Amino acid sequence: MLFTKSTAYALQALIELSKYDKPIDVSTISKKTQIPKPFLAKLLQNLSRNGFVYSYKGINGGFVLAKKPEEIKLLDIFKSLEYKDTLVFYCSKSKDDCTRNRGHICELQPFFEEMEKEISQVLDKYTLADFIRK
Repeated sequence: MLFTKSTAYALQALIELSKYDKPIDVSTISKKTQIPKPFLAKLLQNLSRNGFVYSYKGINGGFVLAKKPEEIKLLDIFKSLEYKDTLVFYCSKSKDDCTRNRGHICELQPFFEEMEKEISQVLDKYTLADFIRK
């Protein structure tokens, strides 16, 4: 699997937040997206730390998008949530980054590097706005 459940849930939560102009609480987002509330709360805090949403405390608190949907690239979301430089395979960045010092003899690395480049280009082409129903 290329991406985790966290990334799928983050996209769903961000799409839901795009429907509102005011902060929305975790319970409401959880009900609308059917994402478990504790998992969603941690995920939204992570999205807040990474600059995708603003977090507001208090009685009217909640979360709101920090940028316009057309300014939020999918590539940025994926990279911030997957906690790694590469999206496909841990060694796909370059032969010199091989954790086992075997990059110079690896037949698969060029394939993974090409796949990484292609996937990154596709994700960089799309923004959150591309997935919001008009």
